[in-house]
Amino acid sequence: MLNSQQLIYLIAVGSFLIGTQPTIAQSTANIPTPTNRSKPQQIIFKPPPNDGKPKTTSSAGSRRDWQCPQDATSTTPANQTPIMALVPADSNYGLTIAEHPTFLVYLPQTSAKQVVLSLMTEDNQLHSQTFIPIQGEPGIISIKSADSSPPLEVGKNYQWVLVLVCGEKPSPNDPVISSWVRRVALPHPQNHQKTALEQVDAYSEAGIWYDAAITLAQIKNTQPNNQAIADIWTNFLKSVGLEAIATQPLRL
Repeated sequence: MLNSQQLIYLIAVGSFLIGTQPTIAQSTANIPTPTNRSKPQQIIFKPPPNDGKPKTTSSAGSRRDWQCPQDATSTTPANQTPIMALVPADSNYGLTIAEHPTFLVYLPQTSAKQVVLSLMTEDNQLHSQTFIPIQGEPGIISIKSADSSPPLEVGKNYQWVLVLVCGEKPSPNDPVISSWVRRVALPHPQNHQKTALEQVDAYSEAGIWYDAAITLAQIKNTQPNNQAIADIWTNFLKSVGLEAIATQPLRL
């Protein structure tokens, strides 16, 4: 009998194993930079109602399989932070308004050269699959499906699965994490007069996790020495139980 992680893995990389050629996608996000207008001093994410949430949102990952076998050494700290999806810890689920949302993932130091991002429908049908190159340095990276892949449909849940490819091609022993996303329509018309930081605040108030997270990450990435922004980022992550990676470097 296959366990749940093996089943998710087989679905997530099945098209590769039968000969599908990988598509390489670069993660990009066109985020306006903040101005000198008044900015929020603290942003606390407010989870959305559970309406429409999948019945189960448990992740496929575990602390036993967070790194590639060739990277495990006797000196690896037992408490080292594992590969982790940046999603609210208590739900492993988030909303987006994007057709092709960008996800944030923490990666420890790894010899792996690429990851596979697969999105699946609630009935386990493969929606899209993208191979994405990585540098292997520890830190938070951004990933998204190829722009040529089908857009997410409004009102539907998708499981996104990330496989860390430890060898030349995917293997059933590769580390796997998974989370959930649901695309929603904009709750209100966009106010183009808002700064990027004010937009993060608006997304957080509306419970739109993925757009709030990537926008704030982009702000912090462009202002690495701004302590006020660093504090906002830390408190934002702490508000959803992600304090363990709040100080990890951004490699977007």
